[in-house]
Amino acid sequence: MNILQTLFIFSLLAITSACSSYNTYSSGQTTAEPVSYLYFSGDIIGAEVSIDGAPSFVVTKAGPKQQYKVTPGKHTIIVTKQGNMVVQRNVLLGDGHEKEINIPHNN
Repeated sequence: MNILQTLFIFSLLAITSACSSYNTYSSGQTTAEPVSYLYFSGDIIGAEVSIDGAPSFVVTKAGPKQQYKVTPGKHTIIVTKQGNMVVQRNVLLGDGHEKEINIPHNN
């Protein structure tokens, strides 16, 4: 009877230790960097965008499938056309989120 108890306990320990390996942390694994997206709509022709006071870039693509990557967090977006500010927005973006910035048409 003692041998059966020993085998039972050994089997139980072997099973539980094998099952726990599925939930363990593996060192050396990397995760993707957090990223958010902006996309522009409206009258993009000649639009220049500055994010958080960084040097501006010209918007060359529009629509939700034409996204620009930004880091998640709070950002100030300024859009100028011909030297005039046409959009100023404060946005808060989470990881994986996207935000549309509509550029109004000139009158």
